Amino acid sequence: MTPLPANLHTLGIVAGAGEYPRMVIEAAKRAGVRIICAGIRGSVGADIPPLCDAYACFRAGALEATHAFLAAHGVKHLMMTGQIRPSTLYTMWPDTLAIKLLAQLDRRNAHSIFGILCEQLELRGITVLPATTFMEDYMPGPGHLAGPEPTDAQLLEADHGLELAREIARLDIGQSLVVHGDRVMCVEAFKGTNECLHAGGHRPHPVTLCKVTKPGHDMRFDVPCIGLGTIRNAVQAGVNHIALEANRTIIFQRENVLELCHRHGITLHARPVPPGGIHLPDPGHVHSDAEHACFIAGAIEQLGIGHSAVVCDGVVIAVEDPDGPLKCISRARTYMNRLRLTRLLNWLCGLLLRRHSAPPAPMVFGHTEALAITPALRRALKRAGIRDAL
Repeated sequence: MTPLPANLHTLGIVAGAGEYPRMVIEAAKRAGVRIICAGIRGSVGADIPPLCDAYACFRAGALEATHAFLAAHGVKHLMMTGQIRPSTLYTMWPDTLAIKLLAQLDRRNAHSIFGILCEQLELRGITVLPATTFMEDYMPGPGHLAGPEPTDAQLLEADHGLELAREIARLDIGQSLVVHGDRVMCVEAFKGTNECLHAGGHRPHPVTLCKVTKPGHDMRFDVPCIGLGTIRNAVQAGVNHIALEANRTIIFQRENVLELCHRHGITLHARPVPPGGIHLPDPGHVHSDAEHACFIAGAIEQLGIGHSAVVCDGVVIAVEDPDGPLKCISRARTYMNRLRLTRLLNWLCGLLLRRHSAPPAPMVFGHTEALAITPALRRALKRAGIRDAL
Protein backbone atom coordinates (compact mmCIF):
# COMPACT_ATOMS: atom_id res chain seq x y z
CA MET A 1 0.00 0.00 0.00
CA THR A 2 1.26 3.49 -0.89
CA PRO A 3 2.12 5.30 2.39
CA LEU A 4 0.10 8.45 3.03
CA PRO A 5 1.92 11.76 3.56
CA ALA A 6 2.47 12.36 7.28
CA ASN A 7 0.89 15.82 7.06
CA LEU A 8 -2.21 14.72 5.12
CA HIS A 9 -5.01 16.29 7.15
CA THR A 10 -6.89 17.98 4.30
CA LEU A 11 -7.32 16.40 0.86
CA GLY A 12 -8.49 18.19 -2.24
CA ILE A 13 -10.54 16.11 -4.67
CA VAL A 14 -11.15 17.01 -8.30
CA ALA A 15 -14.24 14.91 -9.03
CA GLY A 16 -15.50 13.74 -12.39
CA ALA A 17 -18.23 11.23 -13.24
CA GLY A 18 -18.80 7.74 -11.89
CA GLU A 19 -18.38 6.13 -8.49
CA TYR A 20 -14.61 6.61 -8.23
CA PRO A 21 -14.88 9.99 -6.39
CA ARG A 22 -17.31 8.57 -3.84
CA MET A 23 -15.10 5.55 -3.10
CA VAL A 24 -12.02 7.73 -2.59
CA ILE A 25 -13.88 10.26 -0.44
CA GLU A 26 -15.36 7.56 1.80
CA ALA A 27 -11.98 5.84 2.22
CA ALA A 28 -10.25 9.15 2.99
CA LYS A 29 -12.89 10.11 5.58
CA ARG A 30 -12.44 6.72 7.27
CA ALA A 31 -8.77 7.68 7.60
CA GLY A 32 -9.80 10.92 9.33
CA VAL A 33 -8.99 13.21 6.40
CA ARG A 34 -10.92 16.43 5.74
CA ILE A 35 -12.31 16.58 2.15
CA ILE A 36 -12.41 19.69 -0.05
CA CYS A 37 -14.00 18.80 -3.38
CA ALA A 38 -13.97 20.67 -6.69
CA GLY A 39 -16.55 19.02 -8.93
CA ILE A 40 -16.53 19.24 -12.72
CA ARG A 41 -19.80 20.78 -13.87
CA GLY A 42 -22.10 18.32 -15.60
CA SER A 43 -20.16 15.26 -14.37
CA VAL A 44 -20.48 14.94 -10.59
CA GLY A 45 -23.26 12.86 -9.08
CA ALA A 46 -25.69 14.28 -6.49
CA ASP A 47 -24.26 11.92 -3.84
CA ILE A 48 -20.86 13.69 -3.75
CA PRO A 49 -21.52 17.16 -2.20
CA PRO A 50 -23.03 15.84 1.09
CA LEU A 51 -19.90 13.72 1.68
CA CYS A 52 -17.53 16.69 1.57
CA ASP A 53 -16.47 19.23 4.18
CA ALA A 54 -16.50 21.87 1.44
CA TYR A 55 -17.74 21.57 -2.13
CA ALA A 56 -17.91 23.80 -5.19
CA CYS A 57 -18.60 23.12 -8.86
CA PHE A 58 -16.47 24.47 -11.72
CA ARG A 59 -16.59 24.25 -15.49
CA ALA A 60 -13.83 22.27 -17.18
CA GLY A 61 -10.98 24.63 -17.98
CA ALA A 62 -11.60 27.06 -15.10
CA LEU A 63 -8.17 26.48 -13.56
CA GLU A 64 -7.71 29.79 -11.77
CA ALA A 65 -11.08 29.65 -9.98
CA THR A 66 -10.54 26.00 -9.02
CA HIS A 67 -7.10 26.73 -7.60
CA ALA A 68 -8.39 29.73 -5.66
CA PHE A 69 -11.10 27.56 -4.06
CA LEU A 70 -8.61 24.84 -3.07
CA ALA A 71 -6.05 27.34 -1.76
CA ALA A 72 -8.70 29.16 0.30
CA HIS A 73 -9.37 25.88 2.14
CA GLY A 74 -5.70 25.13 2.78
CA VAL A 75 -5.37 22.24 0.33
CA LYS A 76 -1.77 21.00 0.01
CA HIS A 77 -2.54 17.52 -1.33
CA LEU A 78 -4.87 16.72 -4.22
CA MET A 79 -6.32 13.70 -6.02
CA MET A 80 -7.94 13.58 -9.45
CA THR A 81 -10.81 11.11 -9.50
CA GLY A 82 -13.66 10.12 -11.77
CA GLN A 83 -14.27 10.01 -15.47
CA ILE A 84 -13.78 13.01 -17.70
CA ARG A 85 -15.24 12.36 -21.13
CA PRO A 86 -12.72 12.59 -24.01
CA SER A 87 -15.06 15.10 -25.67
CA THR A 88 -14.23 17.54 -22.85
CA LEU A 89 -10.90 18.17 -24.61
CA TYR A 90 -12.91 19.86 -27.39
CA THR A 91 -15.81 21.39 -25.49
CA MET A 92 -14.18 22.95 -22.43
CA TRP A 93 -14.13 26.73 -22.06
CA PRO A 94 -10.54 27.46 -20.92
CA ASP A 95 -9.63 30.46 -18.80
CA THR A 96 -6.46 32.50 -19.32
CA LEU A 97 -4.23 30.04 -17.45
CA ALA A 98 -5.67 27.05 -19.29
CA ILE A 99 -5.15 28.77 -22.66
CA LYS A 100 -1.52 29.46 -21.73
CA LEU A 101 -0.90 25.84 -20.73
CA LEU A 102 -2.68 24.35 -23.77
CA ALA A 103 -0.58 26.54 -26.07
CA GLN A 104 2.51 24.69 -24.84
CA LEU A 105 1.25 21.31 -26.06
CA ASP A 106 1.56 19.83 -29.54
CA ARG A 107 -0.72 16.90 -28.68
CA ARG A 108 -3.80 17.59 -26.57
CA ASN A 109 -4.60 14.23 -25.01
CA ALA A 110 -5.37 13.27 -21.42
CA HIS A 111 -1.74 12.54 -20.54
CA SER A 112 -0.30 15.75 -21.94
CA ILE A 113 -3.05 17.99 -20.51
CA PHE A 114 -3.15 16.48 -17.03
CA GLY A 115 0.63 16.17 -16.99
CA ILE A 116 1.14 19.90 -17.47
CA LEU A 117 -1.72 20.61 -15.04
CA CYS A 118 0.04 18.55 -12.35
CA GLU A 119 3.25 20.49 -12.97
CA GLN A 120 1.37 23.77 -12.54
CA LEU A 121 -0.21 22.59 -9.28
CA GLU A 122 3.17 21.50 -7.93
CA LEU A 123 4.55 24.97 -8.71
CA ARG A 124 1.69 26.42 -6.65
CA GLY A 125 2.45 24.24 -3.65
CA ILE A 126 -0.13 21.47 -4.17
CA THR A 127 1.14 17.88 -4.35
CA VAL A 128 -0.91 15.64 -6.65
CA LEU A 129 -1.18 12.16 -5.12
CA PRO A 130 -1.54 8.98 -7.21
CA ALA A 131 -5.14 8.36 -8.20
CA THR A 132 -4.70 4.89 -6.66
CA THR A 133 -4.32 6.33 -3.13
CA PHE A 134 -6.86 4.62 -0.83
CA MET A 135 -7.74 2.26 -3.74
CA GLU A 136 -5.08 -0.45 -3.48
CA ASP A 137 -7.59 -3.05 -2.25
CA TYR A 138 -9.55 -2.63 -5.49
CA MET A 139 -6.53 -3.37 -7.76
CA PRO A 140 -6.13 -7.15 -8.20
CA GLY A 141 -2.77 -8.86 -8.47
CA PRO A 142 -2.06 -11.62 -11.00
CA GLY A 143 -4.54 -14.47 -11.10
CA HIS A 144 -7.96 -15.76 -12.08
CA LEU A 145 -10.76 -13.59 -10.67
CA ALA A 146 -14.12 -14.86 -11.92
CA GLY A 147 -15.89 -17.08 -14.42
CA PRO A 148 -14.43 -20.21 -16.01
CA GLU A 149 -10.69 -20.80 -15.70
CA PRO A 150 -8.93 -19.43 -18.79
CA THR A 151 -7.81 -22.03 -21.30
CA ASP A 152 -4.25 -22.19 -22.64
CA ALA A 153 -5.49 -20.65 -25.89
CA GLN A 154 -7.15 -17.79 -23.99
CA LEU A 155 -3.96 -17.14 -22.00
CA LEU A 156 -1.94 -16.90 -25.22
CA GLU A 157 -4.58 -14.60 -26.71
CA ALA A 158 -4.55 -12.44 -23.56
CA ASP A 159 -0.75 -12.13 -23.56
CA HIS A 160 -0.71 -11.13 -27.22
CA GLY A 161 -3.54 -8.65 -26.70
CA LEU A 162 -1.97 -7.12 -23.59
CA GLU A 163 1.32 -6.67 -25.42
CA LEU A 164 -0.38 -4.92 -28.35
CA ALA A 165 -2.58 -2.88 -26.03
CA ARG A 166 0.53 -1.64 -24.17
CA GLU A 167 1.95 -0.36 -27.47
CA ILE A 168 -1.38 1.24 -28.42
CA ALA A 169 -1.46 2.97 -25.02
CA ARG A 170 2.14 4.15 -25.40
CA LEU A 171 1.16 5.86 -28.66
CA ASP A 172 -1.74 7.62 -26.86
CA ILE A 173 -4.37 5.88 -28.99
CA GLY A 174 -6.26 4.18 -26.15
CA GLN A 175 -5.96 1.75 -23.24
CA SER A 176 -8.13 -1.10 -24.51
CA LEU A 177 -8.51 -3.35 -27.51
CA VAL A 178 -10.42 -6.47 -28.49
CA VAL A 179 -8.41 -9.33 -29.97
CA HIS A 180 -9.10 -12.72 -31.55
CA GLY A 181 -6.05 -14.96 -31.68
CA ASP A 182 -3.26 -12.78 -33.04
CA ARG A 183 -5.66 -10.40 -34.81
CA VAL A 184 -6.99 -7.12 -33.38
CA MET A 185 -10.74 -6.71 -33.83
CA CYS A 186 -11.06 -3.15 -32.50
CA VAL A 187 -8.95 -0.43 -30.85
CA GLU A 188 -10.46 1.88 -28.24
CA ALA A 189 -9.22 5.30 -29.48
CA PHE A 190 -11.78 8.11 -28.88
CA LYS A 191 -14.83 5.89 -28.46
CA GLY A 192 -14.05 4.48 -25.01
CA THR A 193 -14.07 0.94 -23.63
CA ASN A 194 -17.79 0.21 -23.89
CA GLU A 195 -18.07 1.18 -27.54
CA CYS A 196 -14.84 -0.73 -28.20
CA LEU A 197 -16.53 -3.82 -26.75
CA HIS A 198 -19.50 -3.47 -29.09
CA ALA A 199 -17.38 -2.71 -32.16
CA GLY A 200 -14.99 -5.60 -31.43
CA GLY A 201 -17.63 -8.02 -30.17
CA HIS A 202 -20.70 -9.48 -31.90
CA ARG A 203 -18.41 -11.95 -33.71
CA PRO A 204 -19.03 -15.59 -34.62
CA HIS A 205 -15.84 -16.52 -32.72
CA PRO A 206 -14.71 -15.79 -29.13
CA VAL A 207 -12.78 -12.55 -28.53
CA THR A 208 -10.86 -11.05 -25.61
CA LEU A 209 -10.94 -7.53 -24.17
CA CYS A 210 -7.49 -6.39 -22.96
CA LYS A 211 -6.99 -3.28 -20.82
CA VAL A 212 -3.62 -1.80 -19.78
CA THR A 213 -1.69 1.29 -18.75
CA LYS A 214 0.97 2.87 -20.94
CA PRO A 215 4.70 2.43 -20.17
CA GLY A 216 5.71 5.09 -17.67
CA HIS A 217 2.02 5.71 -16.98
CA ASP A 218 1.45 8.67 -14.67
CA MET A 219 -0.69 7.16 -11.91
CA ARG A 220 -1.80 10.60 -10.71
CA PHE A 221 -4.61 10.44 -13.26
CA ASP A 222 -6.31 8.22 -15.86
CA VAL A 223 -6.01 4.86 -14.08
CA PRO A 224 -7.71 2.03 -16.04
CA CYS A 225 -10.97 0.93 -14.41
CA ILE A 226 -13.77 -1.54 -15.01
CA GLY A 227 -17.14 -1.87 -13.31
CA LEU A 228 -20.60 -3.31 -13.74
CA GLY A 229 -21.14 -1.26 -16.90
CA THR A 230 -18.11 -2.89 -18.51
CA ILE A 231 -19.36 -6.38 -17.72
CA ARG A 232 -22.91 -5.61 -18.90
CA ASN A 233 -21.57 -4.28 -22.20
CA ALA A 234 -19.37 -7.37 -22.54
CA VAL A 235 -22.45 -9.57 -22.11
CA GLN A 236 -24.38 -7.61 -24.75
CA ALA A 237 -21.43 -7.74 -27.18
CA GLY A 238 -20.82 -11.46 -26.70
CA VAL A 239 -17.36 -10.94 -25.18
CA ASN A 240 -16.69 -13.71 -22.66
CA HIS A 241 -13.01 -13.11 -21.80
CA ILE A 242 -11.46 -10.03 -20.16
CA ALA A 243 -7.76 -9.67 -19.32
CA LEU A 244 -6.65 -6.77 -17.10
CA GLU A 245 -3.17 -5.54 -16.32
CA ALA A 246 -2.38 -6.85 -12.85
CA ASN A 247 -1.84 -4.37 -9.99
CA ARG A 248 -2.68 -1.40 -12.21
CA THR A 249 -6.44 -1.69 -12.91
CA ILE A 250 -9.22 -0.73 -10.50
CA ILE A 251 -12.38 -2.87 -10.24
CA PHE A 252 -15.38 -0.93 -8.93
CA GLN A 253 -18.05 -2.84 -6.98
CA ARG A 254 -15.76 -5.83 -7.10
CA GLU A 255 -18.08 -8.41 -5.53
CA ASN A 256 -20.93 -7.46 -7.86
CA VAL A 257 -18.59 -7.54 -10.87
CA LEU A 258 -17.31 -11.00 -9.97
CA GLU A 259 -20.84 -12.30 -9.40
CA LEU A 260 -22.00 -10.97 -12.77
CA CYS A 261 -19.02 -12.61 -14.49
CA HIS A 262 -19.85 -15.95 -12.83
CA ARG A 263 -23.51 -15.63 -13.84
CA HIS A 264 -22.73 -15.00 -17.51
CA GLY A 265 -19.67 -17.23 -17.84
CA ILE A 266 -17.21 -14.38 -18.44
CA THR A 267 -13.61 -15.27 -17.69
CA LEU A 268 -11.99 -12.37 -15.85
CA HIS A 269 -8.35 -12.45 -14.86
CA ALA A 270 -5.41 -10.12 -14.20
CA ARG A 271 -2.00 -10.66 -15.79
CA PRO A 272 1.27 -8.79 -16.05
CA VAL A 273 1.99 -7.43 -19.51
CA PRO A 274 4.60 -9.70 -21.15
CA PRO A 275 8.01 -8.06 -21.54
CA GLY A 276 9.62 -7.59 -24.93
CA GLY A 277 7.70 -7.54 -28.19
CA ILE A 278 7.32 -4.68 -30.65
CA HIS A 279 8.48 -1.22 -29.60
CA LEU A 280 7.71 1.47 -32.15
CA PRO A 281 9.41 4.88 -32.07
CA ASP A 282 7.64 7.76 -30.35
CA PRO A 283 6.37 10.47 -32.73
CA GLY A 284 8.22 13.08 -30.67
CA HIS A 285 7.31 16.67 -31.52
CA VAL A 286 4.34 16.69 -33.92
CA HIS A 287 4.21 19.67 -36.26
CA SER A 288 0.71 19.04 -37.62
CA ASP A 289 -2.30 16.75 -37.45
CA ALA A 290 -1.39 15.48 -40.94
CA GLU A 291 2.05 14.39 -39.71
CA HIS A 292 0.52 12.81 -36.59
CA ALA A 293 -2.18 10.94 -38.55
CA CYS A 294 0.37 9.51 -40.98
CA PHE A 295 2.63 8.45 -38.11
CA ILE A 296 -0.23 6.63 -36.34
CA ALA A 297 -1.27 4.97 -39.62
CA GLY A 298 2.28 3.68 -40.08
CA ALA A 299 2.44 2.49 -36.47
CA ILE A 300 -0.78 0.47 -36.58
CA GLU A 301 0.32 -1.01 -39.92
CA GLN A 302 3.52 -2.29 -38.28
CA LEU A 303 1.37 -3.78 -35.51
CA GLY A 304 -0.74 -5.59 -38.13
CA ILE A 305 -3.95 -3.72 -37.25
CA GLY A 306 -4.71 -1.48 -40.24
CA HIS A 307 -3.37 1.21 -42.57
CA SER A 308 -5.17 4.47 -41.67
CA ALA A 309 -6.08 6.77 -38.80
CA VAL A 310 -8.09 9.95 -38.15
CA VAL A 311 -6.63 12.71 -35.95
CA CYS A 312 -8.12 16.03 -34.80
CA ASP A 313 -6.22 18.67 -32.86
CA GLY A 314 -3.59 16.19 -31.70
CA VAL A 315 -6.05 13.49 -30.57
CA VAL A 316 -6.44 10.11 -32.30
CA ILE A 317 -10.16 9.85 -33.04
CA ALA A 318 -10.27 6.46 -34.80
CA VAL A 319 -7.95 3.90 -36.36
CA GLU A 320 -8.60 1.33 -39.05
CA ASP A 321 -9.21 -2.25 -37.93
CA PRO A 322 -10.53 -5.37 -39.74
CA ASP A 323 -13.81 -3.53 -40.42
CA GLY A 324 -11.86 -1.40 -42.92
CA PRO A 325 -11.11 2.29 -43.61
CA LEU A 326 -14.72 3.19 -44.45
CA LYS A 327 -15.79 2.11 -40.97
CA CYS A 328 -12.90 4.09 -39.47
CA ILE A 329 -14.10 7.22 -41.29
CA SER A 330 -17.72 6.57 -40.29
CA ARG A 331 -16.80 6.23 -36.61
CA ALA A 332 -14.76 9.42 -36.65
CA ARG A 333 -17.62 11.28 -38.33
CA THR A 334 -20.12 10.01 -35.75
CA TYR A 335 -17.99 10.97 -32.74
CA MET A 336 -17.04 14.43 -33.94
CA ASN A 337 -20.50 15.32 -35.30
CA ARG A 338 -21.73 15.17 -31.70
CA LEU A 339 -19.28 17.96 -30.85
CA ARG A 340 -19.53 20.11 -33.96
CA LEU A 341 -22.03 22.67 -32.65
CA THR A 342 -20.38 23.01 -29.23
CA ARG A 343 -16.94 23.51 -30.75
CA LEU A 344 -18.30 26.17 -33.10
CA LEU A 345 -20.13 28.01 -30.32
CA ASN A 346 -17.01 27.98 -28.13
CA TRP A 347 -15.00 29.55 -30.94
CA LEU A 348 -17.65 32.21 -31.68
CA CYS A 349 -17.89 33.10 -27.99
CA GLY A 350 -14.12 33.47 -27.95
CA LEU A 351 -14.30 35.90 -30.83
CA LEU A 352 -17.00 37.92 -29.06
CA LEU A 353 -14.76 38.11 -26.00
CA ARG A 354 -11.85 39.13 -28.25
CA ARG A 355 -9.92 35.95 -27.65
CA HIS A 356 -7.69 35.39 -30.66
CA SER A 357 -8.06 31.67 -31.25
CA ALA A 358 -8.05 29.49 -34.34
CA PRO A 359 -11.35 28.06 -35.60
CA PRO A 360 -12.12 24.42 -34.74
CA ALA A 361 -9.50 22.15 -36.30
CA PRO A 362 -10.74 19.76 -38.99
CA MET A 363 -10.25 16.00 -38.83
CA VAL A 364 -7.32 14.67 -40.85
CA PHE A 365 -7.08 11.21 -42.45
CA GLY A 366 -3.60 9.68 -42.54
CA HIS A 367 -2.74 6.46 -44.34
CA THR A 368 0.15 4.41 -45.65
CA GLU A 369 0.95 3.51 -49.24
CA ALA A 370 -0.62 0.10 -48.67
CA LEU A 371 -4.08 1.69 -48.67
CA ALA A 372 -5.51 2.54 -52.06
CA ILE A 373 -7.63 5.71 -52.00
CA THR A 374 -10.69 4.64 -53.97
CA PRO A 375 -13.51 6.92 -55.19
CA ALA A 376 -15.69 5.46 -52.42
CA LEU A 377 -13.11 6.49 -49.81
CA ARG A 378 -12.85 9.99 -51.25
CA ARG A 379 -16.62 10.39 -51.14
CA ALA A 380 -16.72 9.15 -47.54
CA LEU A 381 -13.98 11.60 -46.52
CA LYS A 382 -15.81 14.48 -48.19
CA ARG A 383 -19.14 13.61 -46.53
CA ALA A 384 -17.43 13.41 -43.13
CA GLY A 385 -15.55 16.68 -43.61
CA ILE A 386 -12.21 14.92 -43.19
CA ARG A 387 -9.09 16.11 -44.99
CA ASP A 388 -6.69 13.66 -46.61
CA ALA A 389 -3.22 14.21 -45.15
CA LEU A 390 -1.48 13.26 -48.39
